[in-house]
Amino acid sequence: MSDTQLDRREMTLMQKLSIAEEADPPWSALTATLTVLVLLITLILVGPALSSIVLGIDENTVTPFVLMLGWTLGQAITIAFVLINRRSSQDSWVALKLEKGNLPLPLVLMIGVATALGVDLVISLASGQFLPIPEIFGFQTEGTAGILIAVLFVVLIQPIAESLVFQGVLLPKLRFIMGPWGGVVVTTVVFTLLHYAVFYASYQPNYPESTLLWYGVAYPLLTGLIFSLMKVYTDSTRAVIIMRIGAGLIFVLTALALVSG
Repeated sequence: MSDTQLDRREMTLMQKLSIAEEADPPWSALTATLTVLVLLITLILVGPALSSIVLGIDENTVTPFVLMLGWTLGQAITIAFVLINRRSSQDSWVALKLEKGNLPLPLVLMIGVATALGVDLVISLASGQFLPIPEIFGFQTEGTAGILIAVLFVVLIQPIAESLVFQGVLLPKLRFIMGPWGGVVVTTVVFTLLHYAVFYASYQPNYPESTLLWYGVAYPLLTGLIFSLMKVYTDSTRAVIIMRIGAGLIFVLTALALVSG
C-alpha cells in the first residue's frame, strides 16, 4: 500500500469530503444520467407492467402488493442493467467499487440499523405521525404475501439497485465533475426527487397532508445523504449496500410494530 493510499484510508469523513475523487470513473456523465433514467423507467413503467402480467390483472389495478412487486421487478432489472454494463471492461467493473472498503461489514450493518432507528425517530417525532416508510405503506393489508414482498424489496432488492445507481455510478462521476461536496449534494437531491416521485406520490392520498415535508422530502433526503457519506468514507459501494440492508430490516420491523400495535 502506498503512502498516499494509507493517508486516504486514515482520513476523517470531513477530510475525505474536502478532496476530489482519485480518478475519473470510466463512464460519461451521460451514462450516469441514463442509468438513473433506467431506474426511473423500470420503477414507473416496466416493473408495474411486468407485475400486472405476472399476477394476471388489469394494469389499472393498484394495491400495495402490486406496487411493491412492480418496484421489486423493476429494480431487479436495474441491477442486471448496471452489472452487465459495468462488466463491459475491467476498469469499469473495478470503478464500481464493490470491494468491502475500510470498515468491517458487521459494523457497517450496525451503522445502517442505527441510521434507520435515528431517521425513523426524527421523522416520526417531527411529523407527529408514526407511519411506515412510503415504499411499504399499506403492506399489512396484503397478509403474509405483503410482508414477504416488503422484506424482499426493502431489505434486498432496493439496497442493491439504488446503491449501484446512486453511490456506485452517479456519485463518483458527479464528485469528479462538480467537486467533493457538489457531487454529494446533487446525488442526494436526485435521490430525494426520485423517491418522492415514485414512492411517496404513489401513496400520497393515504398519507396525512401534514406528512408531505417529512415522509415525502425529509426521509429520502436524510437517508440519501447518509448513504452517500458512507460511500465517501469507505470508498465502497458494497458497504453502502450492507448499510442499506441493515436500515431496510429496521424499516420493515418498525412498520410491523406500528401496524400490529
